[in-house]
Amino acid sequence: MNYRPTERTIVLATAIAAAFEGLRAGAGTFRALLDLPARTRVGPLAFADFSRATDLSTVGVIFYVVFGIGGVLVTAVAWLIARRGQAATAVRRLLGVSAIASLLILVLTAQAAPLMWRVGSAPPDPALLRSLLDRFTAWTMARIVCVDISFAAVLGALTFFALPRTRSS
Repeated sequence: MNYRPTERTIVLATAIAAAFEGLRAGAGTFRALLDLPARTRVGPLAFADFSRATDLSTVGVIFYVVFGIGGVLVTAVAWLIARRGQAATAVRRLLGVSAIASLLILVLTAQAAPLMWRVGSAPPDPALLRSLLDRFTAWTMARIVCVDISFAAVLGALTFFALPRTRSS
């Protein structure tokens, strides 16, 4: 099979990745600016209860699995399509950055998720919960940085198609 994606296919794959990464970046921004800072105001016991009701609920777990694995899939597929379609070097590099950043999110999640699972099963000990939540927050902030990088890179790749340029790029 010798299929070579058209520019239209590359743009579509990049737009889908941009939309998905935009949702992840928005969710990350919400988390960084609203959810995580609230833990210091409500205290570790209340925030642990909140996390059990949201992040650790069935819907929460499904949401994070889809967002984590989905991000890697959509960015990697966009990069592969751009590479196979011999898109401009800038597009391939930006989509590569996006895919790598998405993969890093999974690596960082391997550190953050066990902490949140421990929050879910921890006794109501404020010092223990504070420690777990502080470490979880540090890993999560690193993940949010990666999401923002991924979104910026895929948005840059998509923008490339809208800019006037010579076709030799």
